[in-house]
Amino acid sequence: MTQSISTKFLLVILLIVTSNVVAQSITGKVIGEDKKPLEFASVAVLNATDSTLVSYASTNAKGDFKVVNITNGKRIFQINLIGYKVYQKKLDFNGKSLNYGTIVLKEKDNTLDEVVVNAVIPITIKKDTMAFNAKAFKVRVDDNVEDLLKKLPGVEVDANGKVKAQGEDVSKVYVDGKEFFSGDPSVALKNLSADAIKKIQLIDEKSDKARVTGVNDSDRKKVLNLELKDDRKVNDFGKFQGGYGTDDRFLTSLNYNRFSPKIQASIIGRYNNVNSSGSDISEIMSFGGGRGGFRISRGGSGGSSSGFITTGIAGFNLGYEFKKRQDLNFDYFYNYNNSKSGNVSIKRTEFIGNNALYSESNSNSNSTTKSNKANFNYIDRSDKLKTFIIRGRLNSSNTEGNSNSSLDAYDTGNNLDVKNISASNSNNESSSGSVNIDYIKRFNAKSKRSIELEFDFSGNKSNSVSGNSATKDYTDPGKTDESTIGKQTQDSKSNTVNFEAQYTEPLNDKHFVEFGAGLRFNNEDEFTDQSQTLNGTTNSGSTFIADLFEEKTTTYGSIDYKYNNQKTSLTIGSEFQEQSQKFGLTGVSVFNRKYTSFNPSVRFRYRPKRGSWMFFRYRKSLDLPSLNRVSPVVNNFNPLYIRQGNQSLTPENRHSFFGMYGNYNFVTGFSFMAHLSYDNTSNAIVNSETTDISTRVRTSTYVNLGDRESFSADVNFGNRLKKLGIRYNLGANLSTSNYQSVINSINNKTNSKNMSVRMSFENNKKDKLDMAIGANFNKNITSFSSSGRDRDYLQQSYFVKSDWNVTKSFNINTQFKYDVFTDSNFGTDQSVPIWNASVSYNLLKSKALNLKLTALDILNKNVGFSRSSSDNYFQETTREVLGTYYMVSLTYTLNGNKGKGRSNRGRRSFRRMH
Repeated sequence: MTQSISTKFLLVILLIVTSNVVAQSITGKVIGEDKKPLEFASVAVLNATDSTLVSYASTNAKGDFKVVNITNGKRIFQINLIGYKVYQKKLDFNGKSLNYGTIVLKEKDNTLDEVVVNAVIPITIKKDTMAFNAKAFKVRVDDNVEDLLKKLPGVEVDANGKVKAQGEDVSKVYVDGKEFFSGDPSVALKNLSADAIKKIQLIDEKSDKARVTGVNDSDRKKVLNLELKDDRKVNDFGKFQGGYGTDDRFLTSLNYNRFSPKIQASIIGRYNNVNSSGSDISEIMSFGGGRGGFRISRGGSGGSSSGFITTGIAGFNLGYEFKKRQDLNFDYFYNYNNSKSGNVSIKRTEFIGNNALYSESNSNSNSTTKSNKANFNYIDRSDKLKTFIIRGRLNSSNTEGNSNSSLDAYDTGNNLDVKNISASNSNNESSSGSVNIDYIKRFNAKSKRSIELEFDFSGNKSNSVSGNSATKDYTDPGKTDESTIGKQTQDSKSNTVNFEAQYTEPLNDKHFVEFGAGLRFNNEDEFTDQSQTLNGTTNSGSTFIADLFEEKTTTYGSIDYKYNNQKTSLTIGSEFQEQSQKFGLTGVSVFNRKYTSFNPSVRFRYRPKRGSWMFFRYRKSLDLPSLNRVSPVVNNFNPLYIRQGNQSLTPENRHSFFGMYGNYNFVTGFSFMAHLSYDNTSNAIVNSETTDISTRVRTSTYVNLGDRESFSADVNFGNRLKKLGIRYNLGANLSTSNYQSVINSINNKTNSKNMSVRMSFENNKKDKLDMAIGANFNKNITSFSSSGRDRDYLQQSYFVKSDWNVTKSFNINTQFKYDVFTDSNFGTDQSVPIWNASVSYNLLKSKALNLKLTALDILNKNVGFSRSSSDNYFQETTREVLGTYYMVSLTYTLNGNKGKGRSNRGRRSFRRMH
């Protein structure tokens, strides 16, 4: 069956690839007036009617270019490079290859160039920034920024909305150079309209320290800056959506924006009962997000989005610019979440020594969470020689919940042994806050001598009240049945204060020494008042009052050697650290520990040319056990699962290695990315678990035992097959892990190997049709020394999706995914086909009103079924899910088809042609 599916899938890919028409090319060479070749000049072919991008390339180090995948028709050929006049000419392309020979770009002068003013320059490259003109890419009125990004060369957006640009992850999104909702990429990309964007800038952003000091480090990040159209900077714009479907499913969302040169104001709201926090119905359709997602449990097979969740979100963002590069940003969110699990059924086989014990459990739960989150950032980069940043956050939440469960446990002869019925309820209130202050100063412009001061504070506080009741009935008349009622009140709080100073002394222009020192304080208190009755009388072993505390102090000093030039950054450092840990029960017991460690580190980054980079990092650390792992308090509030700490634990020693290599070719679109990581932890803290066969009570604690190792290698490469009009992405991953645990006093060694292969094919031109097809294969082999029940697991995932603009107003979207799960611990395979589809039509003359019909899980196959394994058990879980439903929605885009940016399309001036 597996071979047949794989063969058919590859045949489909072959048919798609061979069905494309081979296109011809335009070649040439670009030089300056000094006869030297010009690299990274943007070479573009535009549609003469609306100036949208047809095809694109850039020149290599020799100045050569080759533009392919050019469709026939009236076109504009254009070459652009910062500092030079734009070269362009009209042509009527008829499919024949053209060679323009050597083209000389003239340097700009101070005279206003009419062509430069009126031409649509699709792509410009300047130092660490590549900018895309949004006018060169067709978008629908209802498209968001994420839809626009999918059309940009070198930019990829996966099903979860994660963005990669030129092979690197995008970590932050700015709007007009300012943080928007604390820089969270998903908020800007999913809520801002594509029609509001004038330019998208891909930036290799230096760290604040590198920007101020002029000493490059290895902390560069890929970020996006969205430059708004001029009219949107003085007008309001946004999007409003409402939908209603079968089974009383509903979805509403809104985002409203009012920007000015000084102020950014945005409002976001969502309310739905379709198990999604997404911004609109399109996100719910996408596999990997919301309704269509799959989860892979540790060593287990996938499960669907389950239960029944109602979500409400309301938030706003306010940004103010005091002056250029001096900004204040504040955002706030209110979240409401009501989650009903429905019935959850688990069938488990547990291994205790040579015994295999079977059990069945059923449960349902209901919880409601109301939370408030606020963030503020003050950033002052107005002075080139210093930076001052203050970031803060405040959170509060209240969660109320209850659950009911039943357990039927069977003995080794598969006879019912124990029946347990329980109910629980809880109420938790928590609040937290943090502030970070960072000040970086370079003493003068001629010297790279600098100092950095950083202060951090964070605090958390919570109060919870919980209650439970349980009855345990034994079939053995010789055992006494049990009835317990418990109540627990917990108050906890923690605070962390950290101060760090770093001083950099230049030895010369390329060599530096950095001295650092820091002090960190952490304290934590947890007060527990617990009572329990057993068969009507007080259970003394489960009734207590405990005041648990911990105090940690860390003092550290460091010295780093740094080498830096335009292409290379190397840091070799060492840190001396002293840590003290004091914990125990107030008035009962106190434990004192002190540790010293020497921690070397290495960081290296090499960027031989634009689009190519290499990075390596090594570091050693001494990791102290957390308070819950050393706590002397026995947590037996759940009578079936008892947890306790181990006061004899000692710290773990960790060595971490990470390497990365990437290469992106701007001319061909080829990208290659490789990651390698290896972690070795000695004196590892591992879980030790014991199960009482007669009562089914599990007791869990921690011990130091041997080493823990993990290794991961990932390779991904992609390219544009320009002649076929296709982009492909191929990837592979290999990971291994070795760790130990203790199961019923027997040491267990777990060895896990995971191998995966992924592939996808999509069309380059996405103006009319955006189509993708792909597959993922994931193989896991895990061995357990204690049980002998090794696991051989395979997941196959096949998908195809299509987004077709039939006309300017009519759109059809369909997505299909087929998963097959094979597990050696289960006798049957699990197959899950999911099909989602939608049709939409834009109404009104401005096309600002969109009517959409969406069908979710048309085949009604999204069953909440999953399988998983661990050190000493494997189990099947069945959950209730939403099932098939249909929804009709209306979306209105405010100011969606207005503005000066669109009114001039198709009326460009080309009075001077070369």
